Amino acid sequence: MSIPNHQLKTDNQRLAVLCLVEFGVYGGFFELCGIVGSRLARALGCQWTFAT
Repeated sequence: MSIPNHQLKTDNQRLAVLCLVEFGVYGGFFELCGIVGSRLARALGCQWTFAT
């Protein structure tokens, strides 16, 4: 009985680690997009204000 329980526990830990890794990757990706987007918007805004 202890073997399936142990297997289930390791599967849950593996799943939790995978979720954390995916969350970290997506979080970093969205953060990077936010930084690039804000810089791009600022650059476009500066160019737009200079152009007008």
